[in-house]
Amino acid sequence: MPKLNSFFEKENKIEQIMTKKMHPQLISYKNLNESRFQYKEISREDVEKLADLIEIDGEVLQPLLVRKTGGDTYEILAGHKRFKACKYLSEEKKIEKFSMIPCYVKQMTDAEAEFAVYSTNGYSQKSDYEIMREIEGMSRLIKENPEAFPEAASGRLVEKLSKVMNMSKTVVQEYKTVSSNLSDEAMEKFKKNEITKEAAKTLASVPAEEQKKIIVSGITETKAIKEAVRTLKAPSASEIKSAFKAMYNHTLYTKDVIRKYPSLEECFKDKEGKTHSGHSEYMLNYNCSLRGIKINNRKEITWHEFVNTATQMGLYNPDEILEDDEAQLPGQDNIYNHPEYLPDVSEKENEKNVTESVTNKVIDYHEANGLAGVSAIARCPKCRATLSMLTNTYFCGCCGINIEWR
Repeated sequence: MPKLNSFFEKENKIEQIMTKKMHPQLISYKNLNESRFQYKEISREDVEKLADLIEIDGEVLQPLLVRKTGGDTYEILAGHKRFKACKYLSEEKKIEKFSMIPCYVKQMTDAEAEFAVYSTNGYSQKSDYEIMREIEGMSRLIKENPEAFPEAASGRLVEKLSKVMNMSKTVVQEYKTVSSNLSDEAMEKFKKNEITKEAAKTLASVPAEEQKKIIVSGITETKAIKEAVRTLKAPSASEIKSAFKAMYNHTLYTKDVIRKYPSLEECFKDKEGKTHSGHSEYMLNYNCSLRGIKINNRKEITWHEFVNTATQMGLYNPDEILEDDEAQLPGQDNIYNHPEYLPDVSEKENEKNVTESVTNKVIDYHEANGLAGVSAIARCPKCRATLSMLTNTYFCGCCGINIEWR
């Protein structure tokens, strides 16, 4: 059989290309078998309608395309409905002349035969599920048999399939995504036309177990499926950024307020844990709980995930919260930058003066019973570093001075 490059010329019908310069022969319908690759269901109503037209014409105008499978038997590759119509006329209406059907007989490998079944169905009305099956089947055949489809196998598979199917590359890719990622339960609904292609594409964007939950719930409307999937997806980085800004920029969150908590997560949990709020400036809404925050009705993320993401974005720096509020003002110079103005004292005397001027008792002391294992926290009287009674019982971990707890 010649290479199938001409399959990708959308100007010609596949059957006409494959049967060019061939002469049909009459074969009894009893020797014809439907292809095992045939997936398209044909209703009895459609068969009877076609049978009426054939009976009026008095003959089958377009011969079937078949391949010999052994002895006197043949496999139908194109013309399954015509075959059923002639069988109906012969067996049920007892019109003998339709028992012999004109057929083109062509030698084909299994791969070429299967491809022919998909491609020759391309001009009949099909459901979205059937179109997906065709694209799925042709993609597999081209990948498994590159020698039979050299033009398609050379690259740009989606582009080649888009020509065969007469649809855009984007749509072809959508069908391939559905074929690869739709769960068994959702695929069954898709096959029965109980959900649309758009709904199937939406479901295919989430894990199979989540798809099953939606299908089992009985949701089939496209809009409802989209909303259900939306709630399963975590908020985007931009949504987290907007929500964090809306909350953190509030005057409620000063350094002094945040310092009262072991972390910003705990602060958010205490201040926002039982609230619902929206922020028009950022075009969002959010629902908060003690577990975390749900932004724009998406999947809830924990407070840890929320703060951690904001920190990675540079929206929050925990170290800044611990900095001394008495930091040098912009434009203000430090006298230690000008030693010529300092008193002329020896290093030993200077250390003595500093030691005498600094009390060893901690400052900013307060109870911290809410922290596991920590009874109190405070600041070093010399370097102002944060101290924990658990880990800094006798010495400051930064400057090393002896300290006294109250």
